[in-house]
Amino acid sequence: MNGELLVKRRRIPEIDLLRGIALCLMMFHHTIGDLYDIHGVEAVAFQYDYWFYQVGRPIVLAVFLGVSGISSRFSRNSMKRGIRMVLFSIAATALTIFVDGFIDVGIILFNVIHVVALSTVVYAAVEKWAERQEWIPRQFPRPQDKPKETVYQPHYFTGVLIILGSIGIFIAPMIEPVLPQWSNNPFLIMLGSAANAHVLDQMPLFPWLGCFLIGAAIGHTLYAPGLPLAKEEGLFYRLTRPIRFLGRHSLWVYFAHQPIILFTLWLLGKAGIFG
Repeated sequence: MNGELLVKRRRIPEIDLLRGIALCLMMFHHTIGDLYDIHGVEAVAFQYDYWFYQVGRPIVLAVFLGVSGISSRFSRNSMKRGIRMVLFSIAATALTIFVDGFIDVGIILFNVIHVVALSTVVYAAVEKWAERQEWIPRQFPRPQDKPKETVYQPHYFTGVLIILGSIGIFIAPMIEPVLPQWSNNPFLIMLGSAANAHVLDQMPLFPWLGCFLIGAAIGHTLYAPGLPLAKEEGLFYRLTRPIRFLGRHSLWVYFAHQPIILFTLWLLGKAGIFG
């Protein structure tokens, strides 16, 4: 087997840092969005300006989805991880529906956590197919694979990820014009139709699935040996520990942050902070 591909998996500090930074920016965006949409705070209306919403937000999302894709290179079982994330995303939707029933703040139907979850499942399916093609080693080798010396060709797998990711990115402008503006169909909402409900921060599957798959290709290229590029020492490494902590636990942070923000702002609103 290709030894470089079987190096013991470890945390990659620069990936945790990038994911943590993207999470902080995303939490800031959600906070000011809730302040304006729910509490009517005009001071944060800048979030709907062109440079913030049409330029800044897509960059943050692209980084977050790309880093999530890179992280897939280090997953021990991508399909299991993807299914777990799908369950988390369903729980997040259910939680916002429950909270909305009490304080009418809106619900999350299809958001970045749903995109990451489905993207992980898609990546896992492509990974399984690549294993069958003997392009990459199996995550869980079978007994009959042991006596067989196989020459793996991981660059084929990377090439497929780049092709699928590019299709996922460039197909988005073709899908958008044919979608109905409003819909109750979950599939159409997933593709980008607006839901007939008070929805918080909706986003479509495309082009963001493409960003995830391109990120996965980068992960299999830059991190083929499974080793970090940055030094795990020094002042910068110590100062960034809190942000890297958020990046390491991104799923839990994403799951918990919006309900906490909504509840905190609701309490502040009841206290008359927002006038």
